[in-house]
Amino acid sequence: MSDSATNNSSPAPARIIADSETFDGLRQRIRDRFARLSPHLQRIARASLEEPNGFALNTTAKIAADLEIQPSTLIRFAKEFGYSGFSDLQRVFRQRLIEGEPTVRERVYSEETARPAPPNIGDLLKTCVTAHVAALNDLLKNCDTANLARAVEMLRDARHVYIAGLRRSRPIAAYLAYALTRSERASSLLDFAGGMAGPQIATIAPDDVLVAIAFPPYSRPVVDIVLDAYVSGRRVLVITDGPDSPLAKNAHLSLYVDAGAASAFQPISGAIGLMQTLITALNWVPKSG
Repeated sequence: MSDSATNNSSPAPARIIADSETFDGLRQRIRDRFARLSPHLQRIARASLEEPNGFALNTTAKIAADLEIQPSTLIRFAKEFGYSGFSDLQRVFRQRLIEGEPTVRERVYSEETARPAPPNIGDLLKTCVTAHVAALNDLLKNCDTANLARAVEMLRDARHVYIAGLRRSRPIAAYLAYALTRSERASSLLDFAGGMAGPQIATIAPDDVLVAIAFPPYSRPVVDIVLDAYVSGRRVLVITDGPDSPLAKNAHLSLYVDAGAASAFQPISGAIGLMQTLITALNWVPKSG
């Protein structure tokens, strides 16, 4: 089917989409259609998912320059998803900030609103701790313990565990590597910064395991590493937010941790609690006698 035929079958007129579509809805449509986009449009799609704040706050010219594309390509990307122009699509990204992130909302309306007073530090502590408690309670309530037990066996049988995690998932990945080393189990953090993650995965053996950790907006290097390992027939265990995650689609086993939170900085306590459970179970030795 031609591109024009695809565009003509848009599910809703541009005005209806622009007025009613949420960021979550648009993000899901971008994920679903990613594989069918041209390389230039895939570049835009990837950036929109990884850096939604930049899409909301920067000008068309700045976004195009950062992505090394023509501004007209951004317009073509917007029309691909049923919008009349890029400014209409950008409103969805701006609305996400207005509704969900007060500190960034100031930047969007900096000329119209006054800077708020500094928060009470005690109230801020209570808010942050409450968010962490909520994350741990969600883990306790919703964790699939059968899959958790399978994950323990997967790690126990592994000759070497490779671990991938970037951005807010990086400390989670580092904690797992630390715990495995303390347990005298062979493990390696993938070296994304040094550009060696790909070669590391190329050496992964059939009896090794890749543990990959990522949450929205899903760091693209981690997504690609998971796909490479899966295509190579290697065992992949992922920790992510749900079955719609691009990591879960290319994993042999998935463990889900809620990525939502009321605070601007989403807590990692749920994922850390999951890691502690994995390591404790991995090292558990029944008492003799």
